Amino acid sequence: MKIGSLIRAGLYIGLAFCAAAGAQVTTIVVPFATGGPTDASARIVASALGKDTGQTFIVENVPGAGSTIGATRVAQAKPDGFTLLWGSGSSLAIAPHLYANVKYDPAKSFAPVGLVVAQPFVLVVRQDAKIQSVADLVATAKASPGKLNFSSTGQGASGHLVAELFKSAAHVSATHIPYNGGAPGMTALLAGDVDFLFDTPTTIVPLVKAGKLRALAVTGNQRWVDLPEVKTMQEQGYPKFEASTWFGLVAPAGTPPQRIAFLSQHLLHVLDDPAVTSALRGAGFSVEPTTPEQFARRIADDSARWGSVISAAGIKLD
Repeated sequence: MKIGSLIRAGLYIGLAFCAAAGAQVTTIVVPFATGGPTDASARIVASALGKDTGQTFIVENVPGAGSTIGATRVAQAKPDGFTLLWGSGSSLAIAPHLYANVKYDPAKSFAPVGLVVAQPFVLVVRQDAKIQSVADLVATAKASPGKLNFSSTGQGASGHLVAELFKSAAHVSATHIPYNGGAPGMTALLAGDVDFLFDTPTTIVPLVKAGKLRALAVTGNQRWVDLPEVKTMQEQGYPKFEASTWFGLVAPAGTPPQRIAFLSQHLLHVLDDPAVTSALRGAGFSVEPTTPEQFARRIADDSARWGSVISAAGIKLD
C-alpha cells in the first residue's frame, strides 16, 4: 500500500489505544546535545506530532558515548511507546560495530516507527586547491599513495567512515587525521593541513558560497538543492556510491503494535504537511518519510554496509 493511502486509512488506527493513553507524555530522546540541526529537527517533529495527536510530545537530550547513552536508555525503557528515540545512522547502524560494550542490538532492541529526514555528505577541497574534480582527487591519490590526508570529527565518526567508503570505492590510499570536533577539522582543511574531507551540507554550503571551499561531489542519490551544480558520486563513475546521515523514530522492542501504528500514521501525516516539511528543509534536511517496515530495512542495510566498512578499516573504539 502506498504511503498516501496509509495516511488516509491509518489515522483511525489506534484511536482506542490513544483514548486509553489519556494525557500521558511522550518523550523523544535525542542522543545528542541541544542546539544544531539534529536537535532542531527533532523539536519540529515533536511539536507537529503534539498538535496532530492532541497529546504532549517533549524532547529530552541525552548525549554521550557516540549517541549510545540515549539509545540505551530507550532500549531499556518500558515498551509502551511513550519513550521514543530520535534514532540516527550513528546510533542504529554504526555504533554497535564501533563500540565493544554497546548494550543494545538495533535489530532486536527497537521497534521502528519511521524514517523522517536525511542529509548526504559533500566531498570538498580548498577553493585554491589544484584538484578540480573527483577524478583529479583519485588521480592525485594514486600518483602518491598515502600522501593525501583527510580530516574528520574523530575516529569512527561519520565523515571518517564515508571517506573510508570512498577510499575503497576508488581504490586509493589516504591518511586519516582525526580532530576533536568539526571546527578544528575544518580549520585544518582551510589552513592546508589536510587535503579533503566529507561533511554535511549544513556545514559545507555556507563555505562553498563564500568561496572558501570547492565541492567535488555529493554522496546522495540526487544532487543537493543548495548545490545544484555539484554532481553526485554516482554521476561521476561510482554507480553504487551512496551515503547519508539520517534520523527517524524508534520505540523499545515489545511496544504494542497499536501504538506503533498510531505513531506511524501521525508521523506520516505531519510529514505530509507543507509547513512541517518546509521547517525541516530549513534546518538543512530532505524529508524522507517511510513505513515502519521500510525503516527497518534501511537500518538493516546501513548496519551491514557500515559494519563492513568498519571491519575492513580495522576501526574499534572502547
